[in-house]
Amino acid sequence: MMQKIQGYALFGKQITYVIIANIITAILGIIQLPILTKALGSSQYGAWTIIITAVSLITPFASLGFSTSLIRFQAAEKDINKIREDFISACVLVTLTGVIFSLLLFLLSGFLATSILKDVALSSYLRIGSVLIVLSSIFPLLLAFFRRASKIGTFSLLSTGLNTLQVALIILFVSLGYGLKGVIEAAILSAATLDIIGLFIIFKEIGFRFPKFSNMKTYLKWGVPLTPTSGIQWIISASDRYIVNYYLGVSATGIYNAADTLGGYSSFATMPVGTALFPVISKTYDERKLDECRDYFKYSFKYLMMFSIPLTVGLSTLAKPLLRILTTPEFTFGTSVVALASLGGLLYCLYNLSMYVIYLVSKTKIQLQLLSLAAMLNITLNVILIPRMGILGAEVASVVAYTVLGVLGLIVSRRYFKFDLSLSVLAKSILSSGFMAMCMWLIKPQSIFMLFISIVVGIIAYFAFLILIGGFSKIELAFFMTFVKNNLKRSSSHSKN
Repeated sequence: MMQKIQGYALFGKQITYVIIANIITAILGIIQLPILTKALGSSQYGAWTIIITAVSLITPFASLGFSTSLIRFQAAEKDINKIREDFISACVLVTLTGVIFSLLLFLLSGFLATSILKDVALSSYLRIGSVLIVLSSIFPLLLAFFRRASKIGTFSLLSTGLNTLQVALIILFVSLGYGLKGVIEAAILSAATLDIIGLFIIFKEIGFRFPKFSNMKTYLKWGVPLTPTSGIQWIISASDRYIVNYYLGVSATGIYNAADTLGGYSSFATMPVGTALFPVISKTYDERKLDECRDYFKYSFKYLMMFSIPLTVGLSTLAKPLLRILTTPEFTFGTSVVALASLGGLLYCLYNLSMYVIYLVSKTKIQLQLLSLAAMLNITLNVILIPRMGILGAEVASVVAYTVLGVLGLIVSRRYFKFDLSLSVLAKSILSSGFMAMCMWLIKPQSIFMLFISIVVGIIAYFAFLILIGGFSKIELAFFMTFVKNNLKRSSSHSKN
């Protein structure tokens, strides 16, 4: 029992690391948004959106599903020789495919700029941005190496370092007047730097030997079927940018992307939970510790919803002042998009957690089926709604797609592995979020300082009300207090040493 409690404590500590990293990343994203929108304007910001969206589409195909399969197959692996062989083999293959896809984008840049983006001037930016594909394909492998060993602290430092360096370089290059070209170069330089740092840390730990590719058939057999799912998921999450651009132009694309990105922060807690969850459930499931595995799912779902629900409500409540304060006046047209995007982010959390069950039982075809259905709905609704409703129609289509993914994903996954959904806690979280929204709405922030005050008041109101109505049990509160005290003591002792 004590070992199990220690396991939960370690799991909580790992999630805390990623939450801190994600908070920093979110702050950096909020800093970056006004810099880009004000320095580039809606037109060039829209062009940046199109380039990054293209990279996000191609990268999963270049990655060959290795970032997920490494975690799945190496979570319980102890043999350093096998770990080194599989990791280096995967790196070499992903680098080769990344280079091929980068060259394809480089060679097709003129055609894509003319026929799809309808602006031949964007071809030069696409050529520069093509380098991001190979760099962005390698980085998830580095993060997967640390995730599979539950080295979440290193994982968090690398992911935070990438975002920090990118924002710093963007600020520098934009201030020097390099414009969109400087923004792309900042992304390339930061990605290359963190790839080198990550590889240095890994090779220092496991050494380097030329790979034999001995186990790659197994990895490819498991991982490659995930590749089309990444592409289909891109259709749901990002293809609407291209459809908005086709019907409404690049400025509308920039406005839509800013609002959708802001609303997407409602799924903020998904990555911290998933980052720590997948390695530990893979290990406990393979060791047939099913009750322990169910507990990890139960608490992950409970706390994921406990954070995601207030984020959804809070972003919807503060959508207009957030856009007005963080961007230029033309971007406030996307206020309603923020509210809908935050709801989509909440539904995405349900889907994401459900897919970990699908991965455990090796039923990845189900993910492909769900994504295909959602993608077809999304494309159809985008074509129908965007000409009639503008950018709001694009977000309505996204919410419908995420509803299909979230609800059906949860239903289907429970056929294979059931865990407690803590429905009473979800109801209390919704009620507490309503109280929080009322408190924030009464403040009516008109400046960055008042916006900050509104957020702080909302957080305090939410958790105070949630504790008051019994959202946390006494055992959970005692565990949290002990967990915080122990970590504060460790921090204090380390600082003294």
